[in-house]
Amino acid sequence: MFALVLVAVILYILFKILNVNNSPEKSIFYCSNQKFLNEFLKRAPELAEPYIPTRFWGFSGHIQTIVQSVISRLHCPLVNGQRISMKLTDGATVSYDLYHPISQRKEVGEGDITLAICPGIGNNSESVYIRRVVYHAQLNGYRVCVLNHIGTLASVPVTSPRIFMYGNTADYAAMIKDMVRRFPTTKLVCVGFSMGGNI
Repeated sequence: MFALVLVAVILYILFKILNVNNSPEKSIFYCSNQKFLNEFLKRAPELAEPYIPTRFWGFSGHIQTIVQSVISRLHCPLVNGQRISMKLTDGATVSYDLYHPISQRKEVGEGDITLAICPGIGNNSESVYIRRVVYHAQLNGYRVCVLNHIGTLASVPVTSPRIFMYGNTADYAAMIKDMVRRFPTTKLVCVGFSMGGNI
């Protein structure tokens, strides 16, 4: 009897963690400019449809995180970039790493494109998942800059009474402004992971 109860509890916990019983729902969009929203949905109509993820791992980010971390540990590419540091007006030292493309992009006519990455909380350019994204972006011909959150790198001193927080976008804005100054013709694509997506 104890074994049966134990199996039932384990199955219940697994179903709750994996969100297996969730049913797909349509996304709800909020936009102050209805014309812009209509044009956006016209160009990407699949966003108006319910997202139906893979049954076992798609409903929960837990399995995706575990699988990604295992794959990353097995194959973590070494990427070489240039660390750039800047002092902000509040005395904070902001750093980001700049990576140039390894190969040319196949698409012609799109011009120079830079991915501006904001990692998840407590992460930086040395995080395994960021290094994998940088490597694949470089292989596909993109320049990449990655914000290093204040306080996450031992080699970059904390020079102000604050660390990075997602309610303050000054660090990310400083990186973007510096990229525009260095590469005035580049098109910037902003990418955020986890809490970095809030920027």
